[in-house]
Formats: sequence, structure tokens, C-alpha cells
Amino acid sequence: MKIKKLICATVIVASSVSGLTGCIGQMGLTQLAVGVNLKAVDNRYGRAGIYVLAAPVYGVTALVDLMVINSIEFWTGTNPITKKGPAVADTPVEAWMKINDDIDPVLTGAPLKDLKVSTQSTSMEVLDDDSLKLTVAYVDGSEQSIIGKRLANNDVAFYNQGRLVAVASNQQLLDHVASL
Repeated sequence: MKIKKLICATVIVASSVSGLTGCIGQMGLTQLAVGVNLKAVDNRYGRAGIYVLAAPVYGVTALVDLMVINSIEFWTGTNPITKKGPAVADTPVEAWMKINDDIDPVLTGAPLKDLKVSTQSTSMEVLDDDSLKLTVAYVDGSEQSIIGKRLANNDVAFYNQGRLVAVASNQQLLDHVASL
């Protein structure tokens, strides 16, 4: 019984902390879902129909945006979906309530934005005709690896410790490489 109470309290605290930092942001995943809706048909009635049918999808994307992606945006200074800075949280406006006009400028940026990770080496290993393994070795001696596996439709699924973490199309990967 005590373990259930501890787990419940931990979930409440984690949700509260995430909610405090994540509720304001660009809602990048939800924007992406809306973009899919807009590209599906070029007719306002068709779009409205798709919007109604996809309402559960918008609920899930909004929840993920609020609790996860906007929190990442808040702490790192970049939305992982839109790849843009925190346009909403850091927008200067004439606020009706002043909290602290004398805040140290160091505290006005995203705290993890300039975090530097020291890597020692990277390596890539061909596992089979459809799979690659990328390993990053850090200066502290730790290592991380990710496996990319080509799917039947030529998308690439990425796995970390056996768990699916992302799926990307060839075009998304090419666009990402071009943006570097």
C-alpha cells in the first residue's frame, strides 16, 4: 500500500513539474498533425471532416506537446519538432504583472541550451543489408548506441536498447542532413 502511495505521489509531482514548464510552447506535434490534415485534401469541407474524425489524434498530440515536447523546448531552448527557439515562452510583451525586473540576464535563457557533451569517438557498423548501428563513446567512458533499420516502405525505424524511438522517411532524413 505504501508503494502505491509513493508511486502516486511521484506521478503527481512529475506531472506538476512537467506541467509548470511544458504548458506554454509552440505545440509542434499538434501543428504537424494539422499540417497532415491540410495536405490530405484541398477542400474546406473535406478538411473539416478529417478534423472531426482526427479529433482523438489532436487530443493525444496536444497532451504529448503539453507534457513532453514543450518541456523539452522550455529546458533546451529549441522545440524538437519545429527546430525553432521558444517563440512563445520568451516573447517580450508588456505584461500586466511584473515578477522581477532585476533578474540576472543569465537566468533568462534556456538552461540546457549551451550544454556541451564531450565525445571521444563515433563508429558505425553494418549489421545486415537493412540495419546500421551507430555508437557514440563519451570521454567519461560511457557509450550509447542506436540502431537504424530500413522498413519495407523505405522508412527508417530507430531503436535504442531494443525500443522503437522514432521513424523517419527518406525525405525527412535528407532534409535533416541538408539543414546541417
